[in-house]
Amino acid sequence: MSFSIEILLGFSAVIAAITVPLIIYFLQKSKRRLAYEVVSNAQLVGVKSEVQNKIKIYYENKLVENVHLVSIRIINSGNQPISIDDFARPISIQLGSNTNILTSEVLGLNPKDLDVSILKMQNSVEIQPLLLNPNDSLTLNILISDYRGGLEVSARVRGISNIEIYRKPESIKSIFLFSLVVLLLILNFFNAVFKNKIGSFFGLDNQNLALILLGPIIIFMCYTMASLLYQVIKDFLIRKVREVYSEESKE
Repeated sequence: MSFSIEILLGFSAVIAAITVPLIIYFLQKSKRRLAYEVVSNAQLVGVKSEVQNKIKIYYENKLVENVHLVSIRIINSGNQPISIDDFARPISIQLGSNTNILTSEVLGLNPKDLDVSILKMQNSVEIQPLLLNPNDSLTLNILISDYRGGLEVSARVRGISNIEIYRKPESIKSIFLFSLVVLLLILNFFNAVFKNKIGSFFGLDNQNLALILLGPIIIFMCYTMASLLYQVIKDFLIRKVREVYSEESKE
């Protein structure tokens, strides 16, 4: 009886030993991403409407209304560089068809020597193609009148389908620690099973209870391992085909 349970536990350990490196591989694999973050959106005169009607704002001797100062950060959130040649269309920040952009300026750069050129239009700002290494970022300050909220950031970049809203990525260290805690909890649970503390409560012996609990876990781990292996092989073959095609093109 105990021999069967030991085989199941050993098999689970082997699958886990194969699956964990595959998961780490996918967390570290090449990713091309471009993201944006609205750092702040402040109305220039944020007072009650009855008082606001008595306050007038002029820009270059022209009356402007509903003025906002919007700060937007653009960041290479992937782990691959984005070169100038990767851009088919520059990064465009659309702020609404009826808005009027008064000023736009670069507020911050990471790194400091990032070469940025921007083009201000009536209701949009374009960031000209530039080299963005992983974690490189730039922050723009845009002063807008007649702003009703909302914006759209777009570009045409090789290997990137769309510019997404920036979310701070989970570190591999955090994921590893979380997995370790879960594993310790599972081991502690099975320790209670083998001491017959849980099985006796349900009227089951150790072997039957272990099979009931381990069966779904082993099936899930096998499925995960097979899916990851399939993706690894697929990525490898695609990369090799691209390398062969690239060499033939050079010839």
